[in-house]
Amino acid sequence: MSIRSACALALAVMVAGCAEAGSSTGVSTTPTPSPSAAPTTSPSPVVFGAAQYRALWVDAFHDGIKSPAQVEKLVADAHRANLNALIVQVRKRGDAYFNVSAEPRATDIKGPPDFDPLAYLIRLAHGASPRIEVHAWLNTFFVGDKSQVYLQQGSWRTRAQDGTPTGWLDPGVPAVRAYTTQLFMDVARNYDVDGLHMDFVRYPSVTFGYNAAAVALFKAQTGATAKPSPYDWAWQSWRRAQVTAFVRGLHDQLKREKPGVKLSGALICFGGGPSGGASWPYTSAYSTVFQDWMSWLKRGDLDFGVTMNYDSDWNPQQQVWFNAWLAFEKDSGFAGRVVTGVGGFLNYPEGTLAQIRRALAPSPRGNRVLGVAIYSYGSTSVYGSDDFYTSKDLAAGLPHQPYFDNIRDARALVLRARVFNDWFMTELSAPYSYPDVARGWVGTHPVFVQPARPPAIRPA
Repeated sequence: MSIRSACALALAVMVAGCAEAGSSTGVSTTPTPSPSAAPTTSPSPVVFGAAQYRALWVDAFHDGIKSPAQVEKLVADAHRANLNALIVQVRKRGDAYFNVSAEPRATDIKGPPDFDPLAYLIRLAHGASPRIEVHAWLNTFFVGDKSQVYLQQGSWRTRAQDGTPTGWLDPGVPAVRAYTTQLFMDVARNYDVDGLHMDFVRYPSVTFGYNAAAVALFKAQTGATAKPSPYDWAWQSWRRAQVTAFVRGLHDQLKREKPGVKLSGALICFGGGPSGGASWPYTSAYSTVFQDWMSWLKRGDLDFGVTMNYDSDWNPQQQVWFNAWLAFEKDSGFAGRVVTGVGGFLNYPEGTLAQIRRALAPSPRGNRVLGVAIYSYGSTSVYGSDDFYTSKDLAAGLPHQPYFDNIRDARALVLRARVFNDWFMTELSAPYSYPDVARGWVGTHPVFVQPARPPAIRPA
């Protein structure tokens, strides 16, 4: 069979399975899993590999938990891939993919009006054998400029130095931190989640933070009299402290009320990694977006951090960046609190698998991270990423072109992306191959050939 025929066949199969989009689900309030998606029990004892996190980010900009059928497929896919944790986006832009919330229900949830995506996911994932952890991922200070909270609480918005607003709330406003803490705690109180996961727990950039109330508070606390420059050391330190105060406060409250729920965060790793702790202040995380995650990990303000090592393995410069961050994560004294995140959406499948192997291997000093997380379920490779298939200019920079094999229709690209995303779940746990337009069949070698339990998190 030719490569084109294989892709066409796969697409035909996928099209046949897309009836959900055009039909009513007719699912009851508490859906019953389909037989193919129901938790399965092996007839013989399961042999587990070494304990490590094998997590998957499931973003709400793509399918994942928006209908009962999507939840069932997600759990079945995670089980097939030998994954043990799902980091699932339940707050995207000031909205909720769960029913017990102070914020509006997301508008793209499908199913009966009282279908609760998070509750149903927890039910299926915890019932799977092996059990799969569920970590509720909430975008923290980013809420979008159309969300209810952004429109109703204008005095909470962060602004650039020139007064320009954006879709972010300002961490320097105490009411913002209190409101956001309450949102996270409501999830922990009302749902049997294994963890809470913070994303966008930072400022947008060095030029933001100029909310009027925040600047006034900075002046009152420091004695400053003029509007500070974005690069003023005291102003940078103050903004960094506001983000840390939120993280520390949430962690402390979570441990008081729900000590078994783990707090994690998506951590910035822009550009090249530091050579060690002494060079940490020169990173973008610390000095540009004021996310002092090295201190959070060392102090125990996070149970674990998920570093966003989003680099293309086919790019030599980015390989250097990835390896530098990885060395820092393993050998800087907090490896026991790090899950290394890899950007599948920026890589060919074999590149992501190679990065996972490097992440899980011990450093020359013998240090290991807790495991890996893959971004993301809806965009597992350059074949499955709308970042590439909607941008010819971006796709043109790839060393091998997956988009120009007589595929011009946007719907066909979306369907093919789903096929490649589905294949990737198998590639994680079993030998496989996929058709590349330029290279023919490309073989892949699995990284998770046995299931594994999540590791124990050491106390701070």
